[in-house]
Amino acid sequence: MNRSIHSWDSPSVNNYQQSIRQKIIGYDLIYDMMVNILQNFTPANKFLVVGAGGGQELLTLGKSFPSAHFTAVDSSKEMLELAAKQIESLPHRPTIMWVEKDLLSLRVNEVFDVVSCHLVLHFIKSLDQKRTMLQKIADSLKENGVLFISSINADLTSQTFKHELCYWRSSMLHNGIGEDHWQRFEQSFSVTTHPINLELLINLLKEAGFTTILPYFKTHMIDALVAIKGETTI
Repeated sequence: MNRSIHSWDSPSVNNYQQSIRQKIIGYDLIYDMMVNILQNFTPANKFLVVGAGGGQELLTLGKSFPSAHFTAVDSSKEMLELAAKQIESLPHRPTIMWVEKDLLSLRVNEVFDVVSCHLVLHFIKSLDQKRTMLQKIADSLKENGVLFISSINADLTSQTFKHELCYWRSSMLHNGIGEDHWQRFEQSFSVTTHPINLELLINLLKEAGFTTILPYFKTHMIDALVAIKGETTI
């Protein structure tokens, strides 16, 4: 899989932080709420960030967990560089191991307390590849470890999909996205953007070993979930 700077309608490195917020209503809440939810768990020290390019997870988590150790993985060198630039603003920079690697070929030999995988899964084309990556994520988590995941979830064959696209278009145009930009985004479905419906995603997470799966945020077709591996008490 190639999650590069061309994801999300070819934003450049320089305008990515602005354009992603124009496209995803409430973008920052996905990450802020993740940190709030983590306060309910035992202290987390080891984080794996899958699709770390851009740096929003590292920036948000780094503020709240400055002593933690992070493994940041992305297939795009340019986006990892953007992430590194993002965290320069932190008063106390966390320890980060940068890994430039295709996410599907990722092999992690460590066990983590928390994994985040935001806005990545819909760029993986086949269902089997999605299943494989989610299993790799589960295998990298300790028992009772926590996954935060968000993605575009939709049934491209349903009538409601057309309505959802229409509503999303209105939000993007209102936020300053141009019509030509929108059209390129719309045309990316089934080409570079490959969503599955939410029910199927939840089933895949259960197959991978997550026993508690709760939604915590939704905006248009994007759902954010928290999933806990094995039994746990919050």
